[in-house]
Amino acid sequence: MTGDNRCDQFLSKHRLCTSYYNVKEIVAAFLDEMEKGLTGQKSSLAMIPTFIPVPDKAPKSETIIVLDAGGTNFRTALVRFDNDSVPHIESFVNNPMPGTAKELGKEDFFNLIADYIKPVLNESGRLGFCFSYPAVIDRHRDGTLLYWTKEIKAREVVGEKILANLAETLRKRSLPCPAHMLMLNDTVASLLAGMTATAFSPDYHYIGFILGTGTNTAYIEKNSAIKKEMGLPGSGSMAINCETANFNRIDRGDIDIAFDNTTSSPGEYVLEKMVSGAYLGGLFHKILMTAAAEGVVSGKVRHMQSLNTQSLDAILSGSPDKEQYCKMCSADDLDAIQTMVSAVVERAALLTAINISAPIIRTGKNNNAKKKFCVSADGSVYYKLFSFRDRV
Repeated sequence: MTGDNRCDQFLSKHRLCTSYYNVKEIVAAFLDEMEKGLTGQKSSLAMIPTFIPVPDKAPKSETIIVLDAGGTNFRTALVRFDNDSVPHIESFVNNPMPGTAKELGKEDFFNLIADYIKPVLNESGRLGFCFSYPAVIDRHRDGTLLYWTKEIKAREVVGEKILANLAETLRKRSLPCPAHMLMLNDTVASLLAGMTATAFSPDYHYIGFILGTGTNTAYIEKNSAIKKEMGLPGSGSMAINCETANFNRIDRGDIDIAFDNTTSSPGEYVLEKMVSGAYLGGLFHKILMTAAAEGVVSGKVRHMQSLNTQSLDAILSGSPDKEQYCKMCSADDLDAIQTMVSAVVERAALLTAINISAPIIRTGKNNNAKKKFCVSADGSVYYKLFSFRDRV
């Protein structure tokens, strides 16, 4: 049996090929989970209402403090809208996301955020907090953290209201506390950015999409379809944060499951662990070690102690950086490794296409199907991983 055949059989055996996945069935399952999440039934998709109505224009002559809690970074800035509603970003600072380096208690977590934002607190009485983690948004537009993703370590914050705790911390420290604060998800922020970029055109349906450290989608839903929320205005609509990272109706292979069991949240964020930057490198390392154990590649690959998404990018693109990951491998090993990386990235692209397609299909069925779609996408994996965007 040739090396190529061994590699193909290995990929097929462990359900790493796109040919194993029935696209129509997974899309149908996605749509079913969306409906269940909106109606309050048990679902892997939280379908979180944002209570943010669909705007039709941007602010004018206004300054807003903006915070962005991402998978790796915590960013602070001021956004000044001029008389023509053109936004200008000022005082931008990038800091580590609290809880990435070590476990933090609740008090330390919010004190660190207070330290980050202290320099801009006197600039505005309005604050927008883009919070890239699953949180139930209430009608005051504060959010209660459901659980951490992306391996953040701050267990005492789970179940807590983010803005209320931040306000309390600011008051305890006698720091200015903005009178008007709002929390939203990064995916919803991406959706709103798409609306801004198209001047709030009525000709589009809007989808927000993220694929970087984590993944998610957001879209606009009619209030009448959000049956788990009582008392919503029947004629309105709002952005919905789907929390698609947790979609779990995917028939995974044994290596996927074995890798999942090494993470801090086994059985959760199933889709995210197959496509996102926080996990792709670790997943491929598990695949590579299994391939070595089964004789698909030589035992020399065991010197690769860890891999990340940048490693996969280098291997897939054939860049000189590849050598630092594969310097002891034979030519046959390198070919097999590149074939396996390509398969994993192709599968991630297919699942990503499904992730984007499901809200598009739902929106098109439930609204004016003649409109065009604007998908506003953000994230390092989507834009920077070699060939990924074209594959999607």
